Amino acid sequence: MKKKVIIDTDMGWDDILSILYLIKHPGIDILGITVTGCGETDLRWGLVIAQTLMELGHQTQARICAGAPSPLKFTHRFPQPFKNEMNDIMGLLGTLNPPLSLPVDERSAWEFMAQTLDETHDKITFLSLGGFTNIARLLEISPSPRIENISEIVAMAGAVYVDGNVALLNNARTEWDQGPIYSTNTAAEWNVFVDPLAAKCICDSEIPLTLVPLDACNHVMLSPDYATALTATDPLATLAKNIFQKKSGSHNEGIPVPIFDPLATLIMAGEMPGYHAIQTYLDVDLRESSTDNPCGKTRVADSGSREITVVHGVSQRQFADGFTQIMNRCIPKERPPEAR
Repeated sequence: MKKKVIIDTDMGWDDILSILYLIKHPGIDILGITVTGCGETDLRWGLVIAQTLMELGHQTQARICAGAPSPLKFTHRFPQPFKNEMNDIMGLLGTLNPPLSLPVDERSAWEFMAQTLDETHDKITFLSLGGFTNIARLLEISPSPRIENISEIVAMAGAVYVDGNVALLNNARTEWDQGPIYSTNTAAEWNVFVDPLAAKCICDSEIPLTLVPLDACNHVMLSPDYATALTATDPLATLAKNIFQKKSGSHNEGIPVPIFDPLATLIMAGEMPGYHAIQTYLDVDLRESSTDNPCGKTRVADSGSREITVVHGVSQRQFADGFTQIMNRCIPKERPPEAR
């Protein structure tokens, strides 16, 4: 049986690579894409990108839902000039012109999640590639949705034993500087920082959680070599190749950049055997300060509702081989209605 997956995403460049990979993966059934505006793209453009990717990959059975435009608490956000680059996939969105017949679902992201969980006969995996706002909103629904039907959440989020990347990005370019709340935060990772309260809600829940933090991502760095390994010429592989070339070339951040979300995606898909992980309790710091800001830090705790799987060690070569092997496959044909 294919693994049934809901992808919750802020539709950044690495989220797009993840979705392209999952479209081509023969063992994955994408039930829906829920887009958050609390991340690398503004919500409107994130939805357009989601529609475009699903049309390119003939995945018209997947639902696309709008999520939260703002976090549960705080007003943390990526710098707007950075978001502007992501809103049009660094200039690549205009080169993609499938017919956009796939509508945005009328349900909110959390309503779609809840209804899918209530109606399913299968376990569903949530792949979290942005902030946790949409999933936290799911937990607020009353009466409570059937969260026991969530097999697990696999999330690219956090920095447990290593430095975060909020100050790193903020200080990389003058036009990205948003002040001391950002420039002094060396502890938090962005997917947690954009909505620390939502991240804490997920850490405090009883849903099985596998966290792929910067501790693991820092072992798999962005390289232009990834583009040369993509030999397929279909629209999905071509887009992936162009993203790698843009992000490692004309749109580089001026700082070392890990492969963030695709690493979590391969781990979720079972394509990274042998990675090293620990089981521990985690908490999220909600204190905000204009000096040495700790807000969003993911820290080890003495107790909690359940232990979290925290991935620490991974192989860059295994990631590169696994990603390119799937991306060089043919685009799957659209499934007939009876198979959905």
